[in-house]
Parts: sequence; structure tokens; C-alpha cells
Amino acid sequence: MKRVLAFAVLAVVASLPLAPAAEAQETVSWIAFEKTKPGKSRDLIGAVLEEDAPMYDELMKNGTLMAWGIAIPIHHRPDDDWNYVLWTTMSDWSKVGGLQAGFEKKFAGMTPEKMMENQKAYQEATVEGSHHDWVVQGLVYRVSETAPAPRYLYVGFHQALPGKDGAVTEFYTKYVAPIYEKLLAEGVISGYGLDVQALHGEPGWSHYGWYTMADLGAMDTVAKALESGLGEAQMAEAMTLMDRSAHSDRLMLIVHVGGMPTGN
Repeated sequence: MKRVLAFAVLAVVASLPLAPAAEAQETVSWIAFEKTKPGKSRDLIGAVLEEDAPMYDELMKNGTLMAWGIAIPIHHRPDDDWNYVLWTTMSDWSKVGGLQAGFEKKFAGMTPEKMMENQKAYQEATVEGSHHDWVVQGLVYRVSETAPAPRYLYVGFHQALPGKDGAVTEFYTKYVAPIYEKLLAEGVISGYGLDVQALHGEPGWSHYGWYTMADLGAMDTVAKALESGLGEAQMAEAMTLMDRSAHSDRLMLIVHVGGMPTGN
């Protein structure tokens, strides 16, 4: 019975880790989505790395950004309205203002001709009207300071049942955190976190969890660790906290990590 329940609940719990309270760190992330025209994804990525990466990396150096990166999905759905995502992570809203100031400084130093050139390249690479943003609050942000740059990003989306938002956090703090901390310490995963909507209005989810890894084999190890680490009572409790039918997940290839050379 425990094994059956483990597989049933695994997709719910696999992506919602929380660090112990003493290590928890809150963040604000601004996440930009785009849909590129056929064959134009590399053009958009190349343009961002050439034109914007120096600004983002400078903002990391001066402490405005904690992290930034670019990823693309490696599994696709017929109704996808994006195939490119760029994230920036900051410690608080004052740093979000610093990000905005970084863009203003960058634009102020560009000639009108350069701005038109960049805008044309962007329009040629992207589907008009596809750009949209999420702004999320990270309840937990945990990354390894020694692991190599991650290659893959797993994200799971969940909808808490009415009145259960806080209970979701409490459940994972108590039961799931030690499992993920052990995997982080062992180098199986290189980071993990739990985010909720900071600016509300995105349909279908109240929380999403993520973890990063160097290779996809880590997903097997994560699954086994959760199956063996959670008791039957805990897994049954998890089922009472979220709308299982609302769960979905994405697996992405990380094509660039901020502060790293192009191509990493």
C-alpha cells in the first residue's frame, strides 16, 4: 500500500521542497516568457547574451541580482504560448527597482539607431504579443555554492485547496525539507525552492516548486528518496492539501546561467 501511495503522491510532492526555517531565504523573481518564431530561438538567445548579459552580470556583481538565467522547455504541448524563459532573482523589492534602473542606464547609453536595430532583431525573432511576465515570491531559495552550473530545471505547479496555503508550507517544512537538504548536500541536486505569486492573477496554480540538476538521472534519485523518506500517513496528508487534478510540471534545459561564460 505504501508503494502505491508513494507513486500517487510523488508528482505532488516532488517539486515542493522547503529548507529548514533557519536556512530559509525569501526572494523576488521576475520571470519573462517569449514565444519565438520557427527556427529563431537561437537568434533570440544569442541577441540576449550579446546585448543584455553584460548588464545582468554587472547587476550580479553589485549585489542587485542574486541570479539570472535562460531556459527552454524540452517537452512541449500543443497549447504552449512560450518556448523561452529568462529569470532574474533578487532578495527583495528594492532590488527589483535596481533591476529597472539597470535597464534605464542601458537604454540611456544607446543611440537611437542601436535601439532600432535591437528592436528589429527582437521583432524578427519573436511572435508578436507573446511576451508576458510573472512576478513571484520565493518562500525558499536554496542553491549549492560548490556545484557546477546546472543543466536542467524541473518545475512543478500546484493548486492549494481553499484555506490550505499555509498548511502546504508547513507540511513541506516539516517532512520534505530534510530529504531535499540531504540530496543537496550529496550533490544530487544543485538547488531547490518554493515560489508563490507575488503579483496575483496567474490561473491554475498557487505554488510552484523547482529543483536544478546536472543530469536527468537525478530525477530517479529524487523520486526514490521521496518514496522512502515519506511515511504513509504523511503522503495521505499531502493529498488533503492540494487539488491533485490541477498539478502540472515542466522540464527545461538551462542554456545559460548568469555570471558564467556564454554557453554555460
